[in-house]
Amino acid sequence: MCPVVKSFRSELTRNILQVTNQSSSDSRLLNKNIIFNSTNFPPPPPPKSSTLSINPMMVKLDELINKLSEVKDRFVNLEAKHDKFEQFISDKNHYDETIIKNMNDMSNKYMMLKKDVVQQNLFIERHENLFCKLLIPMTEDIFTFISTKNQDKKGNPLDVDLKCRINRYFVQMKKTTEINHFQANDFVTFC
Repeated sequence: MCPVVKSFRSELTRNILQVTNQSSSDSRLLNKNIIFNSTNFPPPPPPKSSTLSINPMMVKLDELINKLSEVKDRFVNLEAKHDKFEQFISDKNHYDETIIKNMNDMSNKYMMLKKDVVQQNLFIERHENLFCKLLIPMTEDIFTFISTKNQDKKGNPLDVDLKCRINRYFVQMKKTTEINHFQANDFVTFC
């Protein structure tokens, strides 16, 4: 409602209440012998037609009040939509921060995994070097020594089966070193 109309109505109500309070205090002062009889007073005049009593200014004020009420409703709807949008943006920012954190964690884990793979590769190479450069040649020397001791004075083998097994072990060790070397190179290029 318009502030001017509110002010006017409150002023009117206050004036009416003051008149009513004064008349009630005056009636106490009057003689108590007076009796009110409605027949002693003339009837009120008939109401004027509604078309004559309508003030064009009041109509305009009522229209303005209705339009302001519609504008207020639209502002309330706009505010609700704005609040929903703000919540959406806040949720999106929180979700983006979570994704960025997860991506950073994954990147860190990838770097740690890569470092572990390099360390494992070095570890494998050390063991491979240990086997290929130390144990396998030493085993070959042992097999050679056993082969020389497995011969008689003429150079013929004493135990033919032992010579075959030693030759088979030689071939297997050579294949193993070739396969291990090939697999190690593939593993390094894969990483």
